[in-house]
Amino acid sequence: MRTSAPTVAAVLLALPLFAVRAAGQRGNVSGGELIAEEACYDVLHYDLVLTVDPVEKAIEGVLTMRARTTAAAARIALDLDPALTVRSVQLDGSPLPFAHTDGRIWLEPVAALPAERVIEVAVAYGGKPHVAINPPWRGGFTWSETADGKPWIATSCQGEGADLWWPCKDHPSDKPDGIDLHVTVPVGLVVASNGTEPEAPVTANGRTTFHWRLDQPFSNYAIALAIAPYVELTDTFRCSDGTEMPVRFFVLPASVDHAKRCMPQFLDHVRVFEQILGPYPFRAAKYGIAETPFLGMEHETILAYGNRFRDEQYDWLHVHELAHEWWGNLVTCRDWRDMWLHEGFATYMQALYRERRFGQKAYDDEIRKARTLNRAPIAPRDSKTTAEIYFAGGGGSDIYQKGALVLHTLRWQLGDEPFFACLHRFCYPTPALERATDGSQVRLVDTDEFVRLVSAVAGEDLAWFFEAYVRQAALPRLTSEIVGDELRLRWVTPGELRFEVPVPVLVGGEEVRVSMPANRGVLAVGEAKFVIDPEVRVLKVQDKTQRR
Repeated sequence: MRTSAPTVAAVLLALPLFAVRAAGQRGNVSGGELIAEEACYDVLHYDLVLTVDPVEKAIEGVLTMRARTTAAAARIALDLDPALTVRSVQLDGSPLPFAHTDGRIWLEPVAALPAERVIEVAVAYGGKPHVAINPPWRGGFTWSETADGKPWIATSCQGEGADLWWPCKDHPSDKPDGIDLHVTVPVGLVVASNGTEPEAPVTANGRTTFHWRLDQPFSNYAIALAIAPYVELTDTFRCSDGTEMPVRFFVLPASVDHAKRCMPQFLDHVRVFEQILGPYPFRAAKYGIAETPFLGMEHETILAYGNRFRDEQYDWLHVHELAHEWWGNLVTCRDWRDMWLHEGFATYMQALYRERRFGQKAYDDEIRKARTLNRAPIAPRDSKTTAEIYFAGGGGSDIYQKGALVLHTLRWQLGDEPFFACLHRFCYPTPALERATDGSQVRLVDTDEFVRLVSAVAGEDLAWFFEAYVRQAALPRLTSEIVGDELRLRWVTPGELRFEVPVPVLVGGEEVRVSMPANRGVLAVGEAKFVIDPEVRVLKVQDKTQRR
């Protein structure tokens, strides 16, 4: 999702990301508790036929959903924003009465649907979709123009879900196996979208239809349209497993020279991430970028990029959005309560890239930019909507920056080799999944799964580490005092939780790793000068040292 800029905390706090839920209304949010009328089916495939009218700023389409019922169902539901009008609904080819209320389409078949039945629901709909007020933070359609007055259109909808512009089951726990998009626009415009093009665009009557197909599991918010008089830049990238992957950049004509200069850097981002995490997950389709009139978003195989190709050495925006192809699109939280697995991990990849290419100081500088609010747990145990994970207790930047600092501290706890093994194995638990390109590599995950993996790699139960850092709002507090010639350290945690992260202390120019069994540690320092955690390896609140 949107990125961890150098001042991401200020950005996130300044912007109201999602509409606040009104009393008795669901509001423009995604996820939360899965209602029975949607839990009863599993989406297999979507087919979207859509016409986009830049003059009227309107869309008309038919969404066909193929799904399998997982339980008997007297009624089923899909999500669609109230700004759009449902024209008709069909179930398995027959018209079906419907109600479109409070952002949901309610369908009640004549006879209850049995379990394990494959159904096909077609929804004809249209109108003027929700306009993105401040994309991508408050999403929808962005109806912009190029400098010479040509339409420049893009979608963004992570916070609200794809039901802002097409009917779907809007919950992260259901990743369909694929989608076909047939998008018609005025001649002269190009549609960039997810996956591959199974056929060439077709032009007739002053309009061109583009067909894009994604045959990999996806989150609905990761489906995107980018429409403009694009120029396409192409290349081929050899992935770490030997796959020759298509590279496709869709950029405005005015951006061609800048984009060409930045392309080697962007491909280097892919190369470094493959070294750390394993091969680019969607190499059977493409590595794609579409230049957009807003900052950025991690749409699967077609990253939205709006940072204007300004930095030819280190484009933080691209680093972050690319990281989401692994953290968000390859491994996806099944409930938004675990969004830190997307945002915290992607933010930390920015520091790792800088370390690999520019050295330790660059890594340290990136880590020191991070600030935490500590108003709510970054991984609560109860189900959350997108709005709740951002606003419950106040502020959403912690899932970015605190999440990254938790990983930074975990690296200190484990050591480099085990830590990087955890990152790689969380992406690809087995060699078979690392080789897979057919979609089987895509997984739903949660925080507990990461805790189990880390514990297995460490050879000890490290649940206490995550209990203190991601299940609690408050940071561990480190107290210290001098008693005689000893430095005595103590971790103070809510409810006296176990917390045994070792503390680095610089004594006489040498760093000592002080063990903290039962939250306490002792180091003989005598009269020597010392500094506790001078390189800020541990996320904490630190009190001043007392003498006794």
